[in-house]
Amino acid sequence: MAEPNSKMRADKAVQQLFPELTKRHVLEALEQGLVQLDQRRIKKGDSVEVNRLEVIPLKTHLEKLRQGNHTLTITVLWESAEEWIVDKPAGMPSHPLSLFETETLTHWAYAQSQSISVEFPGVQPTITPHRLDTGTSGVLVVCKTHQAYEKWRERFQKKEVSKKYLAWCIGESSESCLDMSELIGHCPSDPRKMLVVSDEAPGREPIQLAQTKARLLMNQEGYSLWEVECTTGVTHQVRVHLANAGFPLVGDSLYDPHFSEREIQLNHHCLRASELVWEEHRVVADTDQFRRGPFDPLSD
Repeated sequence: MAEPNSKMRADKAVQQLFPELTKRHVLEALEQGLVQLDQRRIKKGDSVEVNRLEVIPLKTHLEKLRQGNHTLTITVLWESAEEWIVDKPAGMPSHPLSLFETETLTHWAYAQSQSISVEFPGVQPTITPHRLDTGTSGVLVVCKTHQAYEKWRERFQKKEVSKKYLAWCIGESSESCLDMSELIGHCPSDPRKMLVVSDEAPGREPIQLAQTKARLLMNQEGYSLWEVECTTGVTHQVRVHLANAGFPLVGDSLYDPHFSEREIQLNHHCLRASELVWEEHRVVADTDQFRRGPFDPLSD
């Protein structure tokens, strides 16, 4: 560690003072002026003396984040001493990436219990042992303790948890079932996307086997409603598999190649986590509104 009065790059200095911050957090703090020198903003490459940095605004911001967001309203479907199982709204991130995000399930949890910041001392921690995309609504586990988080991670890794979804897709189907077991990896041309790959080619990004079963519930007006069950948890698995089968999710601008041409334009894709089963427990989200379809203005 450098001497207090020695000079170093500003980003390195902030990282030394706040080791719990990620590199992204440090850059955001500098860009937003939460760390200054002589009451002026500094850049990451500036040479500074660590003991001269003004960091009270950053400390205040971090303390405020850990107080949570008391304006967020989340439906709790099931609760124990170790976790909540909630109905995540579509459009809400499961956990924050930016130092300035405040409308996530993490911030809701902070507001419910100040012990969360003790159990998960990191800045903007991940306290959901599985994930739902921001646009996906429905059943999600939110842990109150680090021990519960590790327990749930182990359950998912051992495939001791069953997950079901409802998905509205573009196109009607003549098949009643889809059984998809395919390799999924990162798209080399778009870092946001995943895609089905044919093999484990040398030099390809790490890929995973994803297993998805979909049962047709109904065809309606050029759309189809599917009940989907996953035995694996690969990023974007449901969205990728259904799109690859010719049934992209309604509202999925990332995986529907004709999204811009669709009659129905939504702010998020139509996917709802409807059920979570583990051991002797079963938690189910209300799906009546979602089943009305994307053509119903009241649908989820």
